[in-house]
Amino acid sequence: MGAALPVNSDAVDVVNAIGLCKSSGGVNVARPSLSCVELVACAFIARRGANQRRRKIQSIVAMPMSYSCFRVCDGIKYVILVFVCFLLIILKWKGVTEKTAIDNNSSYPVACPSTPQMMKYDVFVSFRGADIRTGFLSHLIEAFSRNHVVAFVDYRIQKGDQISEALLAAIEGSLISLVIFSQNYASSTWCLLELVKILECRGRDGQIVLPVFYKVDPSDVRHQKGTYGNAFAEHETNYSSITVHSWRAALNESATLSGLHSSNFRNEAELIEEIVKCVLMRLNHVHQVHLKGLVGIGKRIAHVESLLQSKVVNVRIIGIWGMGGIGKTTIAQEIYNKLCFEYEACSFLANIREESRRHGLISLKKKLFSTLLGVKDLKIDTPNGLPQYVEKMLRRMKVLIILDDVNDSEQLEILAGTCDWFGSNSAIIITTRDKQVLAKEDADIYKVEALNFNESLRLFNLNAFKQNHSEIEYHELSKRVVNYAKGTPLVLKVLGHLLHGKGKEIWENQLERLKKVQSKKVYDVIKLSYDDLEQDEKEILLDIACFFDGLNLKVNRLKFLLKDRDYSVTAGLESLKDKALISISQKNVVSMHDIIQETAWQIARQESIEGLGSQSRLLDADDIYQVLKYNKGNEAIRSIVINLARTKQLQLNPEVFTKMSKLQFLDLYSKGSCNFFLHQAGLYLPQGLESLSNELRYLRWVYYPLTSLPSKFSAESLVELNLPYSRVKKLWHDQVQDLVNLRVLVLHSSMHLKELPDFSKATSLKVIDLRFCVGLTSVHPSVFSLNKLEKLNLGGCLSLTSLRSNIHLSSLRYLSLYGCMTLKDFSVTSKNMITLNLELTRIKQLPSSIGFQSKLEKLRLAYTYIENLPTSIKLLTKLQHLDVRHCERLRILPELPPSIETLDARGCVSLEHVMFPSSAIEQLKENKKRVAFWNCLKLDEHSLTAIELNAQINMMKFAHQHLSTFGNAQGTYVYPGSKVPEWLVYKTKHDYITIDLSFAPAPHSSHLGFIFGFIVPQVPYGGSVLKFIISGGTGEGEGNNIHVFLDRTRHGIQSDHVYIMYDQACSRYLNSRAKDQPRLKIKVTVASQTLTSQYVPLQLGGFGISIINTSQYLNFHQKIELGDNGMPNTLFLACLSCFCCFIAFFYIKLVGYLPLSLFGLN
Repeated sequence: MGAALPVNSDAVDVVNAIGLCKSSGGVNVARPSLSCVELVACAFIARRGANQRRRKIQSIVAMPMSYSCFRVCDGIKYVILVFVCFLLIILKWKGVTEKTAIDNNSSYPVACPSTPQMMKYDVFVSFRGADIRTGFLSHLIEAFSRNHVVAFVDYRIQKGDQISEALLAAIEGSLISLVIFSQNYASSTWCLLELVKILECRGRDGQIVLPVFYKVDPSDVRHQKGTYGNAFAEHETNYSSITVHSWRAALNESATLSGLHSSNFRNEAELIEEIVKCVLMRLNHVHQVHLKGLVGIGKRIAHVESLLQSKVVNVRIIGIWGMGGIGKTTIAQEIYNKLCFEYEACSFLANIREESRRHGLISLKKKLFSTLLGVKDLKIDTPNGLPQYVEKMLRRMKVLIILDDVNDSEQLEILAGTCDWFGSNSAIIITTRDKQVLAKEDADIYKVEALNFNESLRLFNLNAFKQNHSEIEYHELSKRVVNYAKGTPLVLKVLGHLLHGKGKEIWENQLERLKKVQSKKVYDVIKLSYDDLEQDEKEILLDIACFFDGLNLKVNRLKFLLKDRDYSVTAGLESLKDKALISISQKNVVSMHDIIQETAWQIARQESIEGLGSQSRLLDADDIYQVLKYNKGNEAIRSIVINLARTKQLQLNPEVFTKMSKLQFLDLYSKGSCNFFLHQAGLYLPQGLESLSNELRYLRWVYYPLTSLPSKFSAESLVELNLPYSRVKKLWHDQVQDLVNLRVLVLHSSMHLKELPDFSKATSLKVIDLRFCVGLTSVHPSVFSLNKLEKLNLGGCLSLTSLRSNIHLSSLRYLSLYGCMTLKDFSVTSKNMITLNLELTRIKQLPSSIGFQSKLEKLRLAYTYIENLPTSIKLLTKLQHLDVRHCERLRILPELPPSIETLDARGCVSLEHVMFPSSAIEQLKENKKRVAFWNCLKLDEHSLTAIELNAQINMMKFAHQHLSTFGNAQGTYVYPGSKVPEWLVYKTKHDYITIDLSFAPAPHSSHLGFIFGFIVPQVPYGGSVLKFIISGGTGEGEGNNIHVFLDRTRHGIQSDHVYIMYDQACSRYLNSRAKDQPRLKIKVTVASQTLTSQYVPLQLGGFGISIINTSQYLNFHQKIELGDNGMPNTLFLACLSCFCCFIAFFYIKLVGYLPLSLFGLN
């Protein structure tokens, strides 16, 4: 006998309904079958309350025949009926068994845990069962389960004074502890014991603790007042003062942690959603830390966090100070990963000491503030200060900045400036080996202490044995290694990798060698690891340290540059990685710890004991100057790297490189100086150049002074050739070079270049950069036969008139002809094309084959003579960005694919008609974020109406997508018009509006979005930015408003325009102003930037606002999906199809045949 299913009363009622249909003595007793409508009604009513079922069923039975117009045959009817009954029984049985499983398990994890030795749970939930078990907790656990969060929840009724070992183990085995403080939490000694254990794990292991104050004041928890005070009055009579004190201390500490307050949420659903979001964010960080095998990091992060929370200041500055290799950068990186989501903008500027030496501080400053503001190529030309508009934007932003490896106070002054630059509650964290660097800053300093013995042993074991504990026979030897390392993580890691897999005899030998080098511990440990390498691995290590480390090379690129017949680069890189001497990021970028790099430099310099000419890798500017000036080079030299911007003027002998027959890497670059006349102050070759090494694999020579490369130079080994700003007219004279290894060719800004050589033998060439080669008149046909060519940049080649190929390039992904202002003829295709840039050319039409470039994502046609776009553009299903700015001959914009995110059609003065999908449902599939029709004044009324509807659909969808995220996303639509769109709920002709929040959605930062529609007036002068100053509430002035910067056309605004905008930061600000307020006054002023970067106030022609939350968007979405009869379109079509089938069925049954002439068939 099979196991009986639980009785499902719902299903029984459905069966009873059928019985009533068959046997009821009411109307229509003899009805032979159920209609579709009756059957569906029965199924839905069966899911309702038991008290209403039979009355509803009998009312269905009594329905007149006219209501049941659609009939089904008996066979289909019973199949459907049995299926519905069976489905309801299964659903009911599943619900009963799930409930039974929850009720019967005293300790119930949401998902199956892993082995006891590992972290078993994502979250341990500490709670007072009597307060929340039956309602709030069950919904929270269900939300965790939906999001695949493995939570430990103890459902037992807690009795007695001692908690079980299993419960303590569960706390230790959880990554996060969620403590839900409720009214009676403190009355449970079990809860208090849990809390003490949780905080112990926080202090010892850095476990994350997230407090939730559920219907209780955090002040009562911290100071034990109210119900908490009453509970402790009883505890003091029953327990020792030491125990009670530990409980009070635990509550006090917990209440100071950043947490969630139920009073800040309108309902429990919102609170639960926020808890889950916070947990998922923290889990993402925790899992990364554990995957990296970091030891002792938790308490160090907690220490820095406590400094961040220790005092209330405008900008908090924390200095992380300690010796090299102690883990400063690792701590800073993990703090960044953990806290970055709490800030509006973040930037991690790594390895400042070395990067400033290579690229200069201005370059780093541009990188820092471009990242913070999300602006590409921010214009900063001076070391001191910032542009005024940048300062204004930063003052309103809460930012997190990590400045890693600072070794000079000047670096801080230039990069971080003053605290006035940044908004309230911003944080700057600085890592440095030199405490004096922090002397001028009002910084809290955290000295990174060495790992303790147990932490050191664990870290060493993880690297030496790939587990937390050592092998028994190696235990004493492991302790000796740990004692030697004295808690320095880098030393422990390097030694662990060095000794991994080695026998005891080798361990003994290495330990004996360590005894002899106590004076220079870090250097000698790395030197020890270096000595253990194979010769080819040593060569790779020194090449990376002395030449490639600052180039941010990916693994594959480095492999080709280092490729040699004598050894395997792949095996060498893997070996160096396994020995912890290099690291490879998730993006496959190879890098090296600065301590290891310094050691490698020292090793390389030791080669010069016998004389400068014997050194194989030259990297010191003074040394290189001596070698080049006095012609001291020889075949020992393998690489030279020098910044020409920081060297003295030098006249070179034509045979300067002749003796360097083994030279493989030559980098004469220029960074850190705006020297536009370098050819007058750099390296001279007045007598030409006799030769270069035929073994050269990498050649970069900025401002190369000759018209061609040496005739004796054979480039067969060359992998990358980089000659920007050169005087080259022709690379080689009358010869076809065998360029079989060449992968990258860069000649940009070589203004004298007239022609390209034959590349037919360059079968590996992937990148060609010929930007601003203004003398280039044509591209050699062999370029189009390069099967591996991925990137071709011809931007700014002003003499280029045509680019055509009958050959379909198979690999080309990027093609730019930007600024080729004489180019009229274009036809190049590639099935893998992703970006095509034809901006500022004279082309009139795209090739007919454009629709077959199915992978195209970016198409730039601005300032061209394009007259129409082919309708096949709709077939480009991956196209995201279309730029047709100032295409003054374009009249019709055809329907675009739904993948489009940005459409820029500003200045299309002839544009009359814009086509969209005819169905609003199809428009719901779109993903538009930025659409601009500035000065498109010929657009017809039909197009303007269609644009307005399209804007509503896409902006509401965009706002909904960003309601629950923390960022600075911005979506905009602009088109000619002087009327605020009707779909915006609140409208005004003034510069302010008051919104009654009692009719608005619940104000909460992650659930409320504000969509604006502004009427921007005519602006006759040029400029590129509109600045909207938006204030909410009653406060005016600094600190009570937000500045929103929006793009505008540079050529003046020729009439009124509608500007629809959703700005995430603005919505976040208005949510904070709306909290607990019955109404919200919103005021808007606008100013336009002039060509001199000044802002001139404008008079808005009115504005409107719509407030949106998730439920409103879903209602909007549903309304679009509904047809005119209120039935979903897909269901309507299905019903229509069934109706036709039924009509045909009954017609055949009655007449005997179906005349095909009804359908036009004979």
